[in-house]
Amino acid sequence: AVVSTQSTGSRTDTEQLLLPLLRVLYNAECHSTHHLYMVLILLLILTHDDAFSSYVHDQILPSVPWYKERVLTDISAGGLLILIILRTIQANMTKLRDRYLHTNCLAALANLSSKFHSFHPYVAEKLVNLFCNFVKKYGKLSTACEGTEDLTEVQAAEISTLEDVIRIFLEVFNCTLCYSGKNNTALIYEMLHKREVFTRFRTHPTLSEHVANIETVLACLTERLELKSEQEGVSVTGVQEVIEELARQWPSDRLQMTPVLKFEYIEESESNEFFVPYIWTLIFSESSLYWDTSRITLR
Repeated sequence: AVVSTQSTGSRTDTEQLLLPLLRVLYNAECHSTHHLYMVLILLLILTHDDAFSSYVHDQILPSVPWYKERVLTDISAGGLLILIILRTIQANMTKLRDRYLHTNCLAALANLSSKFHSFHPYVAEKLVNLFCNFVKKYGKLSTACEGTEDLTEVQAAEISTLEDVIRIFLEVFNCTLCYSGKNNTALIYEMLHKREVFTRFRTHPTLSEHVANIETVLACLTERLELKSEQEGVSVTGVQEVIEELARQWPSDRLQMTPVLKFEYIEESESNEFFVPYIWTLIFSESSLYWDTSRITLR
């Protein structure tokens, strides 16, 4: 189970633990569902730790040779963590459609949001693009269901799930702007580029409250860009310069501060039904002991 909590501090963990976990998620097709769930539980526990969530963004990785989609250089361990979480959500959206996996990935992403720092441009692009994909899917489904008085159970469940996912993404963006917006110019650049995707929720009955701070920041940025455009025109480099200028004069006083997002892993009442078979499977497969398979019984 995943529940929302207030943040607490504890000791940090290093990328020596984190990177092997991320590599398991990256190669998800080579591992059992039980193994993936264990990794997600560990990531949720780790990201609940404020010290860990801050620390991973300070650890710069010169390269990530096992990441094949593109060459990654000088990316933080935190950036790689976000990238692998997003990749896992994307794969789950198109293939597995596992609600438990979705919930844990989004919870870990939310835990990190107040500590996002110095986003790698590729990570910022992936985060905003994945949000846009969910919004596009939600828009298509909503349009298809317009005028339908009696939605099927499947349609209603899918719309509800998509709204929940979009809400968490908006809360993540919101939390980042409130607590570390000035440290994430690459993310703000991507949000500005896809501004219309955010503003479409301005009048949404349940999601509008999560858009207010986003609109405030983007409006401040747009004002500065229009002024600069009138004076000298604006190139891509000019846009980035204006964003950096805004970061130095961050409009904190104009933002509606929200609580830090925190989710923690809560053990289910019958969790032994999951953990015990999995642990024994590991003992059987990884230990050097001889086992007579005909006499193995789990009780």
